[in-house]
Amino acid sequence: MARPNTRSATAAASPTTKRKAQDEPSDKPIAKKKTKSTTTKTSSTSSQDFPQDLEAKEPHARAPKNANQPSTSTKKAQQPAPTTTTTTTITDVDSSPSQTGPNYYLMKAEPNTRLENDIDVKFSIDDLRACTTPEPWEGVRNYVARNNMMAMKKGELAFFYHSNCKVPGIAGVMEVVEESCVDESAFDSKHPYYDAKSNKEKPRWFMVHVGFVRKFEEMVTLKQLQALGGAGTPLENMQLLKQSRLSVSKVSKEEWDYIMEIVEERETATKEKD
Repeated sequence: MARPNTRSATAAASPTTKRKAQDEPSDKPIAKKKTKSTTTKTSSTSSQDFPQDLEAKEPHARAPKNANQPSTSTKKAQQPAPTTTTTTTITDVDSSPSQTGPNYYLMKAEPNTRLENDIDVKFSIDDLRACTTPEPWEGVRNYVARNNMMAMKKGELAFFYHSNCKVPGIAGVMEVVEESCVDESAFDSKHPYYDAKSNKEKPRWFMVHVGFVRKFEEMVTLKQLQALGGAGTPLENMQLLKQSRLSVSKVSKEEWDYIMEIVEERETATKEKD
């Protein structure tokens, strides 16, 4: 966690924070593709959903405005000129198709001790289970991962993924219990993922709060997911496998159902043996 550890009385004595962004690439901006205006007299201005960061060039969608040209006249009648609009198209690395109903996600954290700025960033699914209040998923410093969190709705589910460990994989399920809010840890100079370029007037980083749902009896490992993700399979386009360094990724309903079916089959088989 970015702050002194508040998750349980049994946690380590040293201050702790969750590690959620180290396995991401450096904050490379998402490419933006603009279409040119169809007229030559005027072009529209646009506003950003969030303040623009000239250094990182945050890839926020822009809402185009209409720019009205002056009317032209003929001998018969005056007719207004057509409205001019400049359209900005966001080219996102996430090309997964949209789906109706709730969305699903996968969120990474490190289950093993690792010091970042002298603070232990360890956080496992057992740590989440020990939490008595909604847990802030802070410290994400990648724009695609942040945008995924900002799209989350209360009640949606996410896989808890153990990352940066000997055997990485999906350890269980958690639920979004509070939707996105400003990640205050970005303003804390003592936090492992402090961002000196972020400020409270123009915040760039956001987070959600999550709660424990379930720990799997047997983890679904990354190697198993890769083996199941061949061409023609439900996992062939899974964002985790396509963008392995992304700490918060989307999961389609088909992918979610397929993985959960594997988990249920394993646990049923284990119970039958007992």
